[in-house]
Amino acid sequence: MGGISFICVDFQKEFTSPGGAFYRRRPMRRFLKKTLFPFLLKKKKKVNEIVADYRKPRFGDRTPSCVPGTEGFISELPDTLRKSLWVKAMNSPVWTRKNAGTVKKTSWPYVSDRKFTKWLKKNLSPHKNCVVFGLTLDKCLFCTVQELYFRGYRVKILSEGTDTFSGSQKEKKMLFKIFAITNWAGLLTFRELKKCI
Repeated sequence: MGGISFICVDFQKEFTSPGGAFYRRRPMRRFLKKTLFPFLLKKKKKVNEIVADYRKPRFGDRTPSCVPGTEGFISELPDTLRKSLWVKAMNSPVWTRKNAGTVKKTSWPYVSDRKFTKWLKKNLSPHKNCVVFGLTLDKCLFCTVQELYFRGYRVKILSEGTDTFSGSQKEKKMLFKIFAITNWAGLLTFRELKKCI
């Protein structure tokens, strides 16, 4: 896999910190912080990040979350690893909003396929090999993987680097085996990743 780009999805305190609206105990957090991030820093690799801005107004959810200016919005990806940032307003990254990620007044989420594609082209390798990790396997990470696949990227999900919303390892293993995931992306273990870079 030459020219690998890395994408981290929704590794925010709303998902990862006790007290966060979407917090569950998930093994992937420790793996990212203790294993993957130090490895990527040592290899001088950078990570493109996608985070959520789920404040009101927003379709579907009644309760705001990942609100800019609050603890829940804060990313756990080290600043030294971040190459670029995209802020989404729904599960799919093509949905964004006015003043996304800032405390300024916002608007209803809208689809901006053109802006998202432009961000990808600017920040990802032209080789189109992508390794994706983050949260959650059955929601936002899954939507991100689909959007990458639709644009011709060859996507691998880092198996130790993701978990389901529930945090259930049984559910995660089951999802890795079903066509709904494997149709859009392959799986990559950390051991396999180390051989690629």
